[in-house]
Amino acid sequence: MSDHIAAVAQAQRTEKGLRYEKNMERLQNLIVAGGPKAKALRDEVMRVKAVGVENVYTIKTLQSMSVQYANDEYIGDRLMPMVNAGPQPTGTYFIYDKRSRLAYPSDDLADRGMANEIDDSRSTASFACVDRGLSNSVSKRVVDAQDAPLNELIDLTEAINEGLALKREQRQATIFCTAGNYGGNTGAIAAGNRWDSAGGGSPVKDIQTALKGLWQGRGPSKKVGFCSRDVWDVLARHQEILDLFKYNGSSPGLATPAMLAGWFGLDTILVGDARQDTANSGQTVSYSRIWSDVFGVVRVAMRPTIRNASFAYRFLVDGAPKATQWYDQRPGLDGRYYAKVAVSEDMKVVAADTGWLITTPIG
Repeated sequence: MSDHIAAVAQAQRTEKGLRYEKNMERLQNLIVAGGPKAKALRDEVMRVKAVGVENVYTIKTLQSMSVQYANDEYIGDRLMPMVNAGPQPTGTYFIYDKRSRLAYPSDDLADRGMANEIDDSRSTASFACVDRGLSNSVSKRVVDAQDAPLNELIDLTEAINEGLALKREQRQATIFCTAGNYGGNTGAIAAGNRWDSAGGGSPVKDIQTALKGLWQGRGPSKKVGFCSRDVWDVLARHQEILDLFKYNGSSPGLATPAMLAGWFGLDTILVGDARQDTANSGQTVSYSRIWSDVFGVVRVAMRPTIRNASFAYRFLVDGAPKATQWYDQRPGLDGRYYAKVAVSEDMKVVAADTGWLITTPIG
């Protein structure tokens, strides 16, 4: 009997287990004495001995899923190709004279005449990279105690990269949504002609105007349109846009970026869905879209090349961010793991007239 009681005591870590052990001790004493009290106590012991589901397992954490929100797709890097600036944070690049390729002297040549000499010139512009970076840390005790599927050392750096991507998207959106960066290639639509006005305006005409004013370069490139989510939602259901497909024998319901890009001869149209929290730390969260309500078209080089024109580039020292991770035993009881990702970059419009911006497409 004592062996059985010891086995039950080891298996049961609950209140019922403790009651069972205590009552079995009393039962042993009463069995010797006999009587009705012994029978009643035996029944109580057997009731407590019945083990429920809640007595045989501990709550476990699922290893196949968790919840983590992600921002919508960033579009800034797809509008601004990266240029490896080399090891130095500053430098220059050449600009070929635009006019020299569009006006030439007479090419008539007499039998003994001299060919007219053309004009061709070069100028330079500069870039200056700025250091940027974020860091993160986690205590060694947290790393040692973590359960699957958590991996705090991976999250340590991943969170930094996400933060840098968000800050970069904010800067890129500011560059592409600022009319002053387009060298006069901008158009503001009057209130009565905006695409969400009662009259509906004419987005087809407005986008054609933008495309007509776009300058080209020589190298491999794409013509890319971009806009905010609110602007795209208006375009997707605009009757003038839908009529383009209706007369083509199709009924799309709502237009898609790929469909509209094809009609206007664009390679793609990017929709700025990414969000940001504009509230200060400690205040109630306030979410808003990063990209302003504009519609733009820019020429985007497929790769940086010489003798080419692309709207903007991201100059990056050594062509990549620098990521480091280390352990410092001094903080706290067991120390902390640290991570830092840093970059030296300059985002610059280099050929403003290869872009066009419609600043007030909707009200």
